[in-house]
Order: sequence, then C-alpha cells, then structure tokens
Amino acid sequence: MQYPGGMKGNPAPMLYRRLGRTNLAVSEISYGAARGAAAGRKQFIATARAALDAGVNFVDTAAGYEDGACEEALGEALHGYPDVIVETKYRPYDGWGPEAVYTGSPRELVASVDGSLGRLQRDRIDILLGHGLRTLETLDRFISDGCLDAMVRLRDQGKVRFVGISELSEADGTHEVLQRALPTGAFDVVMLTVNLLLQTAAATVLPLCREHDAGAVVMMPLNQASRRSGLVSVAAALECVRRHIAEGNLPPQPPYTDPALFEFLQPYGIPEAALRYVLAHQVGTCCVGMRTPARLNENLRALDPPYLDTARMNRLRELFGTIQKQVR
Repeated sequence: MQYPGGMKGNPAPMLYRRLGRTNLAVSEISYGAARGAAAGRKQFIATARAALDAGVNFVDTAAGYEDGACEEALGEALHGYPDVIVETKYRPYDGWGPEAVYTGSPRELVASVDGSLGRLQRDRIDILLGHGLRTLETLDRFISDGCLDAMVRLRDQGKVRFVGISELSEADGTHEVLQRALPTGAFDVVMLTVNLLLQTAAATVLPLCREHDAGAVVMMPLNQASRRSGLVSVAAALECVRRHIAEGNLPPQPPYTDPALFEFLQPYGIPEAALRYVLAHQVGTCCVGMRTPARLNENLRALDPPYLDTARMNRLRELFGTIQKQVR
C-alpha cells in the first residue's frame, strides 16, 4: 500500500468551517485553554496570542480549569482580539472523574457564568456548555432540574450566545449521553472526544450532529495526552496501546505488540497524524492544548486537506475501530 506524504514545510494558512446552526465560521484548529496558566502565565498568554495571530479564532476553557486561572489569563490574552469566539463551561459535579457526584443547580450555573464573564473580561460568552455530562441519569437531571432553563435564560438575556454540553468519554466511551441529548434539539453545540484510539463517535454522534445541525467541537484529539501515554510521540502512543491491551480492549499479539505499529503514518509524526485523523471528519473544530508557539506551529502543519489518505484512514479503522473505552 502506498501512503503518500503531505506538506512538511512551513505551517499552512488557517482554514475555517461552519459550526452547525450557530453559523459561526470557526478555525479548524482551536486553542484549548485548560492548563498551564497557573505555572506559567506569561508563556500561556504568549502562546494564546500566537495562536490568535495565526488565525485561530476559537478558544475553549472552563470555570474550573486551574481554579479559574486559565480564564483569568485568557482574559488578559484576549485584549485586542474582540472577535475571538470563546467557549467556557459550568461543571455540575463535585469532581472531574467518572465517579463524581452530580451537584448541578440553576443558581450555581448562573454564578459560574458571572464569574467566567469577570475573569474573561467579556460582556458575553459565545458558547456555554454543561461540562462533562457523563451518565444518562445526570443528563436527564441537567435538563429537568432547571440548569438547561437557566442556560436558555442567559441566552435570552444576551449573556450567552449559544448553549451546549460536553461529554466525559472516560465514563461514556460509546457516547450514550450525546446520542440522547442531540435529538432533543436543545443544544446548539456539543463537545466530544474523537481520536484515532477512540473512533466510536464517527459512526454515532457525528451523523446526529449533521442531522440536527449541531456544532461539533472535538476535544482530546491526542487522547488523554501526557508524555507517558497518549498521542504525543511514538513511545507514548505505544504505551497507550499497551494499556488498552492490559484493559482487554486490544489483543495481546501483533501488530499491537510490534514497536513498528505506527510506522505506516510516516512521514507524519504521531501528533500531526492524530490531528489529521480528526480533521478528516465532518467536525467543526479540533481543540488542542498548546504550551508553546513552537507546538502551535507543529499543529498547524495538519491543515492540509484531505488530511489523511484513504489507505491510512482505513488502516486506522482496522487497527483501532473496535475500541469502545478511553484509557489514560
């Protein structure tokens, strides 16, 4: 099989896509402002501004990221960039993990939005998401206990332009929450996990997004990225595969045990190939964390339609398409 290469020179110019019925034109690569502000505020701001100068016009953050430090630093970074689309979130749980207890309330949601507006130094949030809805039961509570109504009132008041939810794919690897949420028509935007090690949404959620004209914002394109495990290097990707084998998600045999497992993706590195995989789907924007301007420039190389050729896409589906659970 031939795997033709792509452009390996300077980063490509930014490209834009329609984000569902919001009709927002969003950059294909967006800036994930989830961490880094507390430990290195200056670098966080410099990287965010480099992304904006490169044409990124969509940033994602949340009230709970680093206890508000990310929103505060982002508010400073956005000075002079009034047209950037900002997405933030309210988490209706007492923690981040799958076991967290639902604690959502309309009053806390409104207070969270007011806090976000202050930290972001903005008069309006472009997209407000209920953060990390992880079970059907808590989705139903979020819809029925007044939280969704509170989001709609904020939209009517002009504090929010569009509303939606994000999922927690560690708890819901087959995206049951989003499959129930989208047909309600209540959500303009959903944030979901799609990556080459968790492909399930491509067959289930993305068709529903198209059917209901909801915007699809992809998170975790590098899986749960870390230096030890994730889609950040060959070694880390192989470690993530090893963990899938240990969990029983992949068989303990070749090609999964082969150190050359990912060689067919060359000349692309693992992160670039992972971004290209996401962008080859009908999504709005691919949200990725970037700690440095150099990392930003590497990510921008993925802006090269058609992103990945058919042979590589088919091979990735063949290798990893049966995985229905995310692992760190």
